[in-house]
Amino acid sequence: MNESYLQIHQTSYRLGWEVQKASYSFEPAHTSIEIEQQPAEMRVHRTNPLVLIDQTECRADMDMKHIFRRNAEFAAYGKQQVMRYIADTVAEGEQLGAIENKGNTIANLAKGKKLLPDHQFIYRNVPGNFSLRYEIVPGELDIQWTRGQILMGVHYSPFQHHYERGKISYYTQRKNQLNIEVSGGTIDVMK
Repeated sequence: MNESYLQIHQTSYRLGWEVQKASYSFEPAHTSIEIEQQPAEMRVHRTNPLVLIDQTECRADMDMKHIFRRNAEFAAYGKQQVMRYIADTVAEGEQLGAIENKGNTIANLAKGKKLLPDHQFIYRNVPGNFSLRYEIVPGELDIQWTRGQILMGVHYSPFQHHYERGKISYYTQRKNQLNIEVSGGTIDVMK
């Protein structure tokens, strides 16, 4: 006799899951300072001192005169000689007008008019003392300062953070199964 028997195979339910961990990131607050200093500036303006020298009188002492000055001196000398001549002529006329006075007027006049004039010889320095004129103009020194500026920039970054929640995902790896097999015959299930 053939016996029939049942073979039951069962697979159990298997559950799987994935875990995504929570993450937390942050950036701390920080401050940055930028400092820029512009350099100071110094401007110096200088005027040189001057020595002004006038050698006109020194040259005149050496008879190196400009033509305009020479002409002016000749004109003054000529005018002086004319005035002296007029004064001498008037004085002679007054002496001759008083001829009735005692004395030899004509002989006195002749003595006053010598044929050879008296000459004087003078020793002097050429150029003469104190004929050089000079003037000292002092120089100037002007210093101007411009202070350098200090520029500051402050940059503030606030505290920043980011939190991402963790996640658990479930899924079915294998479902429950029940397999029933009949071996060696048939089974009437209706009975």
